[in-house]
Amino acid sequence: MRKIYLLALSLICFPLLFAQETSSTLNETPEKKKFTNADKEFNDWYISVFAGGNALQNTDLVSWGDGRFIPGYDFQLQVTKEVTHAFGIALMGQYGKTRQYGEGNQLNYINAWDGRTEYYGLSLIGDLNLSMLFRRIDNESPFRWAWHAYAGAGIIAYKAERKARHIYGEHQPVNDWSLVNDIKFNDRSIFAQVGTGLRYKLSPSFDLEMRAMYVMTGDESFDASGDPIPGEWTLADIEEGRDDNMITLSLGLHYKIGKHKESLQWHDPLNSITSVSAAANIPCADDDNDGVCNLYDKCPDTPEGIKVDGAGCPLDTDNDGVPDSIDECPTIPGPPTNNGCPLPIVEVSIGSIASSISDILQGIEFDYDKDVIRAVSYPKLDAAFDILQAHPSYKFYVEGHTDAAGSVAYNQDLSERRAASVVRYLVNKGIPASQLVPVGKGESDLKHPECDPVSNCPAWKNLENRRVVFKPYGEAIDGLEYRQ
Repeated sequence: MRKIYLLALSLICFPLLFAQETSSTLNETPEKKKFTNADKEFNDWYISVFAGGNALQNTDLVSWGDGRFIPGYDFQLQVTKEVTHAFGIALMGQYGKTRQYGEGNQLNYINAWDGRTEYYGLSLIGDLNLSMLFRRIDNESPFRWAWHAYAGAGIIAYKAERKARHIYGEHQPVNDWSLVNDIKFNDRSIFAQVGTGLRYKLSPSFDLEMRAMYVMTGDESFDASGDPIPGEWTLADIEEGRDDNMITLSLGLHYKIGKHKESLQWHDPLNSITSVSAAANIPCADDDNDGVCNLYDKCPDTPEGIKVDGAGCPLDTDNDGVPDSIDECPTIPGPPTNNGCPLPIVEVSIGSIASSISDILQGIEFDYDKDVIRAVSYPKLDAAFDILQAHPSYKFYVEGHTDAAGSVAYNQDLSERRAASVVRYLVNKGIPASQLVPVGKGESDLKHPECDPVSNCPAWKNLENRRVVFKPYGEAIDGLEYRQ
């Protein structure tokens, strides 16, 4: 009985020591917010008691066979700490007694034996909640059944005894129990066990569980068969193995300690993520009344009546900056000034374009007495290029003109070369050569006719006579054959 009292005392003190150690550990770093008992919403300690039967397996003296079944009894007391929703650690004390029998022909020719083993165990058990691990995210049914898996190890003390049940020949029956092995806790005999259990939630405070465990003692003489004797056949040689094992089947009751309504092992964390009904009761601030909460609204100032997407921003199918709700052409881009519809295409006449280019090129400069365009005139030619590129279907004459200085033949040749130089510049920029036709006009069409001779006019008038003019292709030009 003294051993039972010591075992019970250790089970009671264990959670207090664990809790004290946990509290001191949490306070080691006060600069950070730690999770404390005050933050808990669920009970995470429980005490359990189990009672049931046992039967030896893989032993020399057995608990069943040849039409006989003589199980023993087993009691378990444990304290469990739930570490997470799906895992806990338990300290389990165990007490029981087995009953077994066997046949032998070595000891005093006695060949029928009974055995019994009284044992005490203390082990640390890992508790894995398989139902929590395998629970589907869309399962919203009440959570009342749970499948658990266990594995652990500890130390075991036992006292194994046996007696003769029958004798043959002249020998008299021997009915006294004889001690075969007496293992103390101080002998540190290690044992292990694994098992599974089906748990049912009776109430917020109590659970019921049916549990089966497979106990591996690690000893040959746990079943009272004794140690093997080299060279002789003994009871220890009936079964080939050198590890006596045991099966326990128990019914237990769990009491969950704490002030909270729910235990951590029964609270499905997925419900906290997927519960839409609970979230629907939370007030949602929506200042622009677009149906998207301010917390998630990326466009918080959307005008009322405008259709929005999931981020609270106006729907704009054609990405023209005009919301679909007011876009008269929601699938065709258009400016806001035209209600989201494309502007009508206004076709500019070729004559207007020719006049615009001619005005831009007014004052274009060449090196003296050459057809080399001066760099100062490049911006004007670039502007002409932009206009031509925007109207690729129009074709133009490019007329070169000179002043009246020099002979008529010389000026004609110079004008042709300067017109060709302008065309060459624009073609090099990307205008098709077929869109431009260079024409030399020489001094035949002076802008200021009074400047012949040049001495009659100031320099600025003679400069304006040296010019490049664009004309629509196909118009009649003096001195040229008209072409369609």
